[in-house]
Amino acid sequence: MLSGLELVLSKLDGVRPIAGGYRARCPCHDDRVQSLSIREDNGKLLRYCHAGCSFEKIIRALDLPSSPTSSPPVITATYDYTDAEGKLLYQVVRYHPKNFKQRRPDDKGGWLWELKGITPTLYRLQEVIDAIKERKLLFIVEGEKDVENLRLQGQMATTISGGASTKWPPRLIPMFQGAKIVVIPDNDEPGRKYAQYVANSFYGWCSSLKVVALPTGKDVSDYLETQTIDNLLNIVYNTAEYIPGGAVTREEFESWRGVNQYLLRQLFRQKARGKSKYD
Repeated sequence: MLSGLELVLSKLDGVRPIAGGYRARCPCHDDRVQSLSIREDNGKLLRYCHAGCSFEKIIRALDLPSSPTSSPPVITATYDYTDAEGKLLYQVVRYHPKNFKQRRPDDKGGWLWELKGITPTLYRLQEVIDAIKERKLLFIVEGEKDVENLRLQGQMATTISGGASTKWPPRLIPMFQGAKIVVIPDNDEPGRKYAQYVANSFYGWCSSLKVVALPTGKDVSDYLETQTIDNLLNIVYNTAEYIPGGAVTREEFESWRGVNQYLLRQLFRQKARGKSKYD
């Protein structure tokens, strides 16, 4: 009887071994560069298409069992969360059927499946820091898959582990001073509430802050399956700057609201140079 890995490899074309696993042509698109990575991780199969094909589509194309009763959960992707120097802090692990777990290195070559003592940080933190410094447009979305799909389109993006259920540590907010931010929530009520929370937290720190409601799709990954990145950027361009509304609910940000920290610092710089028109 074939193992799970052997079964998958037997259904693929262009299979070749690489360090830690295999590469093959993805069955979901006209693949000429062997975009599909396959490897085992602690007895579980991990399959990832670098061209962006979803795990569910790959399962259907290979005619593999996908229900929880017919096969055990399979790791479909791992997402590294690092510090500003690139040191791995923890991972988010995505499974099929859809589920997520988090783990951190045990410093012995293995994993601890909990984040005790770890403060959530931003996905692809180093790229976020560079985007803010270079005043590039930075998308904030709800999941790592959305980040990766935007990156495939040449965009800068980030998220925080845990999605809409995670509160942003206040220490992260000031790093967005002067940033150009676009928040894209999932197209549901929790997503809209989360976008309001994030935007209220960021308000006053960014040089530009927009919240984009997608006209189609359940999230930005879904939207990009049928629409072009130019269509998305056109929506961003035509979306007005975010203005907070409703009552303040986040006490740790109360002292910042109503004061545009970015513009205030710009004014201080102008005054220091003797160029302020407000003298």
